[in-house]
Amino acid sequence: MSNFITQIREKIALYKLESQLKKEPRKKRLHNLKTASTAGIIYDATNEANHKIIKELIKELKEESITAEALGFIDKKKRDDNYIGDRTYSFACRNDFSFFYSIKKEAIQAFIDKPFNLLFVLVDEQPFAIDYLGQLSKAEFKAGKAGLDNDLYDFMIELNESSGIAELKKQIIHYLKLLNNH
Repeated sequence: MSNFITQIREKIALYKLESQLKKEPRKKRLHNLKTASTAGIIYDATNEANHKIIKELIKELKEESITAEALGFIDKKKRDDNYIGDRTYSFACRNDFSFFYSIKKEAIQAFIDKPFNLLFVLVDEQPFAIDYLGQLSKAEFKAGKAGLDNDLYDFMIELNESSGIAELKKQIIHYLKLLNNH
């Protein structure tokens, strides 16, 4: 029964999302590590090991003179006390969305509304909330793992099943350095 409710909930949310995206289309633009000055990162913060990978990415981007912000999604109803946001990191959990996935938290809406040059979606599997946030993002160039949501990404990396987000991060950075760099 709950699976049926979840399917209906997600279909309604997708319908609302599609109409919102038609009203406010994002400006797409090709970026590499030389042309970008800002980056957003959406990742699965449920797995604490991912925090280290995101910190490494933010450090690498800073070395390229790119200011980065990260939004971690925790696939739980409530955040634990160890998830405290600041100017670089914000966190979202299931309670930060309405029943049909409308955003209820100001910090999440602010992240989505920023027109980042690059958006990294670093996930192995894509919970609906992360897909929803990625779709809504006003980022100009979105990169992530192939096979999750091909409509979301402008740039996709194909990885084998055993590769994690550390490999995804490494490959995206590698190809963004090569992109338009002749």
